[in-house]
Amino acid sequence: MKLGEVIKFLKEVREELKRVSWPSKELVRNATVAVIVFTIILSVYLWSLDLIFKRIFDFIFR
Repeated sequence: MKLGEVIKFLKEVREELKRVSWPSKELVRNATVAVIVFTIILSVYLWSLDLIFKRIFDFIFR
């Protein structure tokens, strides 16, 4: 790639980024909180299933 092509590419990228509709800080924060809460809930659910199955298998195989 030639230097001129690289510069042209970077200018086009800059122009495209100006057209992007960026989310607001509040939207990003709310989405982040939602993901964290969902991850915690899913983790607790999977942990409880793991505990239940472990106890069942311990009871069966002991």
